[in-house]
Amino acid sequence: MPSTVSPFCYREFRALWLARALSLLGDQLARVAIAVLVYQRTDSAALTGLAYALTFLPYLAGPLFAGTADRRPRRSVLVALDLGRAAGVAVMALPGMPLPAMGVLLVAVTLVSPLYDAARSAMLPELLPADTYPTGLAIFTITTEAAQVLGFALGGVLVATLGARLALSLDALTFLVAALTVMTAVKHRAAALETTESRGAQLRTSAALVFRSPTLRRLLSLAWLNSLWVVPEGLAAPYAADLHASAAGVGLLLASIPFGCVVGAWVLVRRTTHEQRMRLMLPLAICTGLPLAACALQPGLPVTLLLWALCGVGTAYNVAANTAFVREVPNERRSQAIALATTGMVTGQGLAILLGGVIASVAPPWAVVAVAGGLGVLIATAMAVIQPARSRGPDLAGGVVVALDR
Repeated sequence: MPSTVSPFCYREFRALWLARALSLLGDQLARVAIAVLVYQRTDSAALTGLAYALTFLPYLAGPLFAGTADRRPRRSVLVALDLGRAAGVAVMALPGMPLPAMGVLLVAVTLVSPLYDAARSAMLPELLPADTYPTGLAIFTITTEAAQVLGFALGGVLVATLGARLALSLDALTFLVAALTVMTAVKHRAAALETTESRGAQLRTSAALVFRSPTLRRLLSLAWLNSLWVVPEGLAAPYAADLHASAAGVGLLLASIPFGCVVGAWVLVRRTTHEQRMRLMLPLAICTGLPLAACALQPGLPVTLLLWALCGVGTAYNVAANTAFVREVPNERRSQAIALATTGMVTGQGLAILLGGVIASVAPPWAVVAVAGGLGVLIATAMAVIQPARSRGPDLAGGVVVALDR
């Protein structure tokens, strides 16, 4: 049976969850506000898109800096980064701030996001008992996806109501409250890794740990499959146009996959144990791509929304995969290993969206989405057929041997 102890019973978890929720809302609000400011000043869609893209580029440098969260107390890292981000966004909100200066500050503020995410994820197993940790991680997954569904809508309303600069000030306040929450409610813990290694040597050691382990490579492959599941989101606008849908249709398409993920993760948390989720992991990964492949039938908007939502339900396999990955990595290397996984996934998503857009310029959007889904099904099926090189443990998911749990 699923664990009956709620992670919210633990004060430190509540604090870390609240800080994460505030940071997510702040990030989404900042993206909307900056896009509005840039477009108002330049009337350039290209520069607006560039400003938005700058919020994702820092993940490429994530693995190099994420080792800091292993070498330093993670609580201190989270507090310092949130205070720094609060100050940076507050300066961006100052009247008359030149756009180039705002761009530099935007890169600086987002540059620390991979380090922050790695430190938070690595700290979570220290705050919860082993049997409650999977549920806690699932709650963070649900929070992230829910923020994606609600964040842009809420950000648009706030920017329209308050104005872009006041919205940025509110964003700075969310980071400040997040820092104070962690500072007051999360206990200080010593650094996980005491080493004299250089950053480069630390990165090489962590990379070797991840890529030489058949188990971690397998989990990494599942994480990087997410690159294919974001192709529909990158093509939402042309897909809606192909269906003769309005701008509202674009919004519904963008929200459907995150909404499905929230539903899928919630059901898994409520109805299954971690061991059952491990058994469902590969079947769910296969089922994630099937609804996208069904877009080859060129259904109308209502059916497409249902198919994309079902794709989102399938992506709940990440709950089990992420839990197993974090458990498999030693605590002293955890932050940097998480950053490696995240960087690969974010980079893959960006390349997949770019490639999907290029192909969609010469092929129908539904065909590109269907190919992405079909490719994901083939990869996940191959992983189900090919047994990992590691142990011949208990038979999971219909003959698939997945020795992930400790």
